[in-house]
Amino acid sequence: MEEDNNPVNTQSDNNVQPEIITPATENIKVDTETVGNPNTFSIPVAPSHQSPNQDNPKPNNRKKLYLIILAVVVFIAAGVAAWYFIIYKPSSTADNAKVPSVSAPKPTVPVVKETDPQVIKFITPTTGESWLDNPVKIAKQGFFEYKDPSYYAGEGFTDYYRVGTKGNNTIILTSAPGVVANDYHLYEQSPDGIITVINHPSSTATYNSDYSNELPSYSSSKVQLSNDIHYDSLSIPDQIKIDDKGSVVTQPVYPNLGNEYVAPTSTDKISYKEVLVKQLGSSSLYLSESTNLETKLVSISYFIKTPFNSQIAMGYEPLDLSLTNYKWETGYSVGSTLNAITRGCGSASASVTRSDSISQGDVVEVGKSGKGLVVYGFKDKNNSLLQKAFTEFKDFLSYDPSSSLKEMTIDEFMKEHGVVLYKDVNGQWLVYVNSQLAPMGGCAKPVVYLYPQTEESVTVRVGADVKISDPFYNPSTGWTAIAKPNGQLTVNGVNYNSLFWEGPGYGQYPQITKGTVVKQNDVMPTIRKQLAQQGLNQTEINDFVEYWNGKLPTKPYVRLTWFNTAQMDRLAPLFVYPKPDTIIRVFLDASGLDKPISLPPQNLQSIPRKGFTLVEWGGLPSHRLY
Repeated sequence: MEEDNNPVNTQSDNNVQPEIITPATENIKVDTETVGNPNTFSIPVAPSHQSPNQDNPKPNNRKKLYLIILAVVVFIAAGVAAWYFIIYKPSSTADNAKVPSVSAPKPTVPVVKETDPQVIKFITPTTGESWLDNPVKIAKQGFFEYKDPSYYAGEGFTDYYRVGTKGNNTIILTSAPGVVANDYHLYEQSPDGIITVINHPSSTATYNSDYSNELPSYSSSKVQLSNDIHYDSLSIPDQIKIDDKGSVVTQPVYPNLGNEYVAPTSTDKISYKEVLVKQLGSSSLYLSESTNLETKLVSISYFIKTPFNSQIAMGYEPLDLSLTNYKWETGYSVGSTLNAITRGCGSASASVTRSDSISQGDVVEVGKSGKGLVVYGFKDKNNSLLQKAFTEFKDFLSYDPSSSLKEMTIDEFMKEHGVVLYKDVNGQWLVYVNSQLAPMGGCAKPVVYLYPQTEESVTVRVGADVKISDPFYNPSTGWTAIAKPNGQLTVNGVNYNSLFWEGPGYGQYPQITKGTVVKQNDVMPTIRKQLAQQGLNQTEINDFVEYWNGKLPTKPYVRLTWFNTAQMDRLAPLFVYPKPDTIIRVFLDASGLDKPISLPPQNLQSIPRKGFTLVEWGGLPSHRLY
């Protein structure tokens, strides 16, 4: 983003038009009667000296005639060449150096006439806002009551951006990382310096008391709050059509301005793609598809990209998820809802999951949804996807000795519709799991080590819904520890070697695109080797092995995939004050296999530990596949 350290300028940005370079025209006069017009030429014929009885001209006359014809042909060719290179003037390397280059046209999205009044206002707002093409970072403005730089809701972790104008007012956005629903807030600054919090930027969203209760504490002398100012261009319609077959996406249940949009990297594109579905004024509707190279399942979701580069997840429910009104032809259901079958301990970013390996011959009709849609189950209990779902659920139950479902068989799992299939209007097979017959849980025992250069107080917050922690984790303030260079931590007078947390991250769980497949006997030696390759020291490696020994898959083969710092920063970002000079985060995703599979290998690397260093390791338990 462009940096602007001056105070906010309430004047709108000048629109600078791109300079258009016009190639100079050569003043060349062309006589079209003699150049480049072969029709103006006539072929001269030698005067006839033949007597009526002479059938052939003399040899000299014949030679002279041939020479004249040849000269005329050459002259015609020269005329055509002059026309081609002077008047028509084709491109050449030299010419291209003078003429402005023209980039290839960008793919366009078909324009569909919108009739929904909400969609029309979203595209062509009537509320007067105008957005910058790119947010401009500005100096901290001191909106917040808390000045402590370690406090997340104060100035410390907050960035300010100028994002647009409304009349004479400047629209400002603040970003406080790690707050999920209210990651962003909008304000208007008037020419006389009055700051107004735009508490309800959308006119179509339903705001309740919880929304206002999660607002930061503002400086009352500088900031006032308004629930009455709305922006049409941020008022997401109740629903938006995505095809001509009646499919729609719906606005989020909880109002929010989204999270930062991060464009896919070249590595992401191995298994991830984004498709522009519709341009909606200053916003865009995208389809995202993420493929797991091990299971071949494709997670599908839709999101709105806003004018200030955030993304808002949209609802997509081609099949009704509540099982209340389902009518089953075979079996029965013990659950209440269906979920998309997705792997990991991140947020539920996938609306549905598609399998490209299912055919009509693999399934049997088992009932109809509350809306009358036909649903299916697998015909063969040996189907690999069904077996995977069943095995992972049983592994999950093994950690709960009191569960009444521990003795469930695959036949009972099928009878109670542990996996439900639906063929959508586009012929795609969507895969769902019964919420009562699926594993659940969060990222297991990530631990954080802190190694400052001198003893100091360190504050750590996690972008996750922390369920279990040691020491106790306060969701509002995180941990505050006295950290020593040897890694010893003191929290509330108690000594610790690390900070432990467990729970689902707020971000999207990475897909499996690479990894190492090893035999069961080679799992722990390989893990030790790969942890060292990523820069962990012997104490950290021993701690990892001690915790995970006995918690990894027991199948004949195990697939090991490591997520790196960048991926973990998306899944569950850490906010640390003072900021570490070196951060090393590693996370293991392991899966048991009956036979080996082929995956691209990972290039595991370490970075030198310089200055204040933070190290974190964690993993996904084998019983938490979906």
